[in-house]
Amino acid sequence: MTNQAIGFSNPKPDEFQSGALITNENREIVYANTYFSDELNWTLKKLLGQSSDVLFTISSKIFCESYLMPLLIHEKKCEEMQLTLFDGNGKRVPVIVSAKMDEKSCIYWSFFNASKRDKLYEELIDARKELEAQAKTLKLMASTDELTGLMNRRELNLRAPEVINQAKRYTHNIALLMIDIDHFKKINDAHGHLEGDRVLKALGQKLLKFGRQTDLIARFGGEEFIMLLPDTNTSNAKIFARRLHQLTSGIEVNHAPVTVSIGITMTDGSHSLDDLTNQADGALYEAKKNGRNKTEFYKET
Repeated sequence: MTNQAIGFSNPKPDEFQSGALITNENREIVYANTYFSDELNWTLKKLLGQSSDVLFTISSKIFCESYLMPLLIHEKKCEEMQLTLFDGNGKRVPVIVSAKMDEKSCIYWSFFNASKRDKLYEELIDARKELEAQAKTLKLMASTDELTGLMNRRELNLRAPEVINQAKRYTHNIALLMIDIDHFKKINDAHGHLEGDRVLKALGQKLLKFGRQTDLIARFGGEEFIMLLPDTNTSNAKIFARRLHQLTSGIEVNHAPVTVSIGITMTDGSHSLDDLTNQADGALYEAKKNGRNKTEFYKET
């Protein structure tokens, strides 16, 4: 059976915008329409008589042997499988294949070029990656204070309860520090808001470098910052605050060191974030009342 031996009445397979191929019981190509010469650059005379294996890439041949052929033998047909062909120049071409086997084990193949479908898949994958990147950026923007790069109050409210619950679950202490820049209004009034922003940003960056990976560090609002330190006892919190005062003094405004007041409260996980911030705020008030540039611990009355 050859192209010349097979006669077709209308419509003729050569008029199809897809590949039509017939293989005999030995999987030798006995017919190929002109799609193979016109679109896939094969010479039909060269193609006829060869095994259909010459058309497929190695991975597609493996798929044919392990899945497509057994399916044809048992079901006599298969529909819409994506394989990869070589064209006559050795270029890979993704195709959608449908095939049907007759009682003499001849197989009638049809091939549809899937290049545009693959391109569409690639475009969809690229679009998905772009959307994921945008979503990540939006999430970061929603959780980060733009000026200092620290987490914002909203993110602190979301993450702090879990840290507090862990303290209760594993019976360790947490220290919450409320840090306020002393005389910040004077800095703004005397040197302008840009200088005030520089101080806020500088302190935010120092807190980020100073804090541990497990600490939650947030700009709480205005010139106030909060640090939530897991697994920290009172003694360690004191040392931490002392080093924080030293660290802050490295920021200067008009050659004068910036100072901060710090209020600290401790918990074993039995207090809410609101309770802790209120307690630390009370301790911060005492630190300011006692002259600023100091640390005070919350004392339960």
